[in-house]
Amino acid sequence: MNYVTKQIAALFISMCVGLVTFTAHADVLRMREDAPQEYVVKPGDTLWDISALFLEDPWRWPELWQHNEEVANPHLIYPGDKLYLSWRDGRPVLTRKQMRELTPSGDIVRKSQQPLNMFSHSMLEPFLTYHQLLSNEVAESAAQIIGNNTAAQRLSGHAPVFVEGSELEARRYGIFTVVNELEQGVLVRHIADVKLQGQQDGLWQGELSRLQREVRRGDLVLPLSDASYPLNYRTESGVNGLSGQLVASLNSQLQQGKYDVVVLDKGRRDGVEVGQLYQAVRPGIELLMGYDRPVVKADADKWQQLVAGTGRQVQLPEAATAEMMVVDTAETASFAIILRSHDWLRIGDRFIALSNDASGQETAQSR
Repeated sequence: MNYVTKQIAALFISMCVGLVTFTAHADVLRMREDAPQEYVVKPGDTLWDISALFLEDPWRWPELWQHNEEVANPHLIYPGDKLYLSWRDGRPVLTRKQMRELTPSGDIVRKSQQPLNMFSHSMLEPFLTYHQLLSNEVAESAAQIIGNNTAAQRLSGHAPVFVEGSELEARRYGIFTVVNELEQGVLVRHIADVKLQGQQDGLWQGELSRLQREVRRGDLVLPLSDASYPLNYRTESGVNGLSGQLVASLNSQLQQGKYDVVVLDKGRRDGVEVGQLYQAVRPGIELLMGYDRPVVKADADKWQQLVAGTGRQVQLPEAATAEMMVVDTAETASFAIILRSHDWLRIGDRFIALSNDASGQETAQSR
């Protein structure tokens, strides 16, 4: 997953007008012990980077501004602004001194710069551009690459390719390869472009371009999306009571960690929306009692497994393993970025709505 790297540290999920709603302990902010008393915003900073300097739970950043009535539009921060941390009535408060400049006419105005975004566009946009979740119907009816006249299994663009499909026209399309076939649809990745030039005997001839990897016969040909994606998100707690599973990942690894992107088996029809926060949870292990020491059931030998039904068994409580934010949705599934992980995630792990109480429970050292 060379286009979605661990540099997604730029992602910041809750620097927005609306505050995140949590189910418990919503009045407690966990500050970092080494939080600075003041900080000057630098070019290249992201809001996630800055929030992580002050908070153990960076998505709760807006609460630092909650009692700061003299600040207008506190969710806008610019390079050069100086941030001050103080305490009021036992609560942490962040204030800001804006960087301004004197114009030739003597007016004092804000220095001409763009406010910081929650994340770097160059870091998240490729993921949203290169991956799609297609319905089974769309995948089955899509045009396909059928090959070229070199008879090669993998097509590198040195010879024209041929495309079979309906409702095509002479223009540029994207070529997508299937990553995973899920119950919720077909996960595909954009690997190249093809410019269709003409049609003969029911086949379109085209030239390949922007190859990220070799094209293979059977890869799908789909219209390129011109959709733009937000640089800032309004965040909120996930759907209360919703429970689902991680069904795929985009890193082609067996385990997923911080800043990896995963696919959830719930989507728009389940109430999932972009910006919602969820946590991954894993069932506690089962222990067999009655031995010199408790035995993990999964590691028990044949004899211990045989007599397990006659002894006492203990199920440990489930543990939260990560916090995630939804960054894109489909009808029956959604994509989420892992913002913090306490343990490796695995396909099949369960997820539920993130609550403040759960976010404070760490079952292992955060990586």
